[in-house]
Amino acid sequence: MTKRVCELADQNDRYRVHAMELCKKESYDCEIIELRYEEIDNPQQFDIFYPVFEKELIDIHNANPGCEILINLSSGTPQMKSACHLLALTTPFPVIPIQVTTPNESENYGSANYDLETSWKNNLDNDPELGTNNRTQLVESDNLRYLFLREAAISNINAFNYSSALAILASVAEFVPEDVIHLLMAAQHRKNMDLREAKKRSRLANYDLFPVKSGDAQELFEYLLLLDLQQNSGQLMDFVRGISPALSRLFECFLREKCQRQVKLDYCVNKRHEPDHYWLKRDKLAEKDPSLLCYYDLRFPNGFRDSDLSCSTLLPMIEFDCRPGGRFPNEKVLLKAQYMRSVEEKIRNPAAHNIVAVKEKQFMQLVGISSASLVKDMQWMFKITYPQYFNTLENVWNSYNRMNEYIISRLKA
Repeated sequence: MTKRVCELADQNDRYRVHAMELCKKESYDCEIIELRYEEIDNPQQFDIFYPVFEKELIDIHNANPGCEILINLSSGTPQMKSACHLLALTTPFPVIPIQVTTPNESENYGSANYDLETSWKNNLDNDPELGTNNRTQLVESDNLRYLFLREAAISNINAFNYSSALAILASVAEFVPEDVIHLLMAAQHRKNMDLREAKKRSRLANYDLFPVKSGDAQELFEYLLLLDLQQNSGQLMDFVRGISPALSRLFECFLREKCQRQVKLDYCVNKRHEPDHYWLKRDKLAEKDPSLLCYYDLRFPNGFRDSDLSCSTLLPMIEFDCRPGGRFPNEKVLLKAQYMRSVEEKIRNPAAHNIVAVKEKQFMQLVGISSASLVKDMQWMFKITYPQYFNTLENVWNSYNRMNEYIISRLKA
C-alpha cells in the first residue's frame, strides 16, 4: 500500500471492508494483513517496488512454509505489475501469477465520489441474475531462476559432480521433484562407494540403481565403474591410486569363483587391530596345498615369506591354477593377469612417491598401454569371473550414464 492507497484506506477502510464482505459471502475465513508503505509516494519507479515485494514474498513464504502463494498482476501501476511478474519468475520458491479482469471486462477507473455501500451493492459479481464468473486467469510461465539453475545442475550431473548439482538445486528445492533429490544423493553415495546408503536413497526414488546385486561382486563392479569414471574424466592420479586395490579384489574374486579357492579363509589371517587387512601365511599354504607353496617358493627369490595380501601375492596363485593342468587352465587369463600386475607395479611407485599430476602421456610411457586399455582389461577379467551379469544386450558398464539420463529426465519432467 503506497501513500495514496493508504490515504484512501484511511477514509473508509474500503479495501478491508470489501474483502471482508466477499469472505462473508463465500463463507471463507480469511486473515487480512495490510502492508503499508506510506513513505512510497511515486508508484511509477520500478526499483522502489522490487526489493519491497521481494522482502514481503520471502517473509510470507518463511512464515507459511509449503503454502501456495498467488500474486495479482492486474492491479497497481505498470511498474508494480512488472516487479511482481519478474519476482514470480525468479523467486527460489513457487509463486503463481494471476491476471484478473474487472466485472464488466473493461478498465476500472474508479470514481471521485466513492461510496462504500453503493459500490458493494452495485458490484456486478453480486447480481443474482448475472451470477459469479471466474475472472481469474493463470499466467503460464516457468520460474526463470529454476530454469537457469536446473541447466547448471544438469551440466554437473553430466560431469558426475553430484554434490555440486545438489548444492545448486538447494536454493530452488521447492521446484525440484523429491525423487530427484533422493537420486542425486544416491548417486553421490554411490560415487563415494557408500553402497548401503546409495541403495536406501535409490529405493526412496523407486529406481533400480545396481546392475550387479550380490555382495563382493557388486562392490568390485562399482569400484571398477568408479575407476572408469576417473579415467574418462582425466583424474589419473586418483585412478592410479585405485589400481592396486582393484586388482587385488579382482584376483581374489577370480580365484574364488573360477578356482574354488577361499583365499582369505584358507590361506590368510587378519592383521591385529586391522580387520580388513589380511596376511597371506606360509604355514596355511603348507597346510592346505603344499604343491602351491612349492610354486610360491619358486616365484620368490629367497622363498615365500608371510606377506600382505595383494595383487602381487595373489598372482602366483592365478599362475598356478591357470597353467595347463591347473584348476582353471586358461592362457589368456594368465597373460592378462600377469600384464595387469606388471602395469600396476610400474605405475604405482612413481605415483605414490611424487606430488605431481599423472598425465596420459606419462602413463603410456611408464607402462606401455593407455589407461583406457587397462580399464578394459580389468572389465574383461570381471566378465570372465562373473559371466552371469552379461547375459543381456544391455551394457552394464554404462550404468552411470543411464542413471544420469534418468535423473535429468525427471528434472525436466
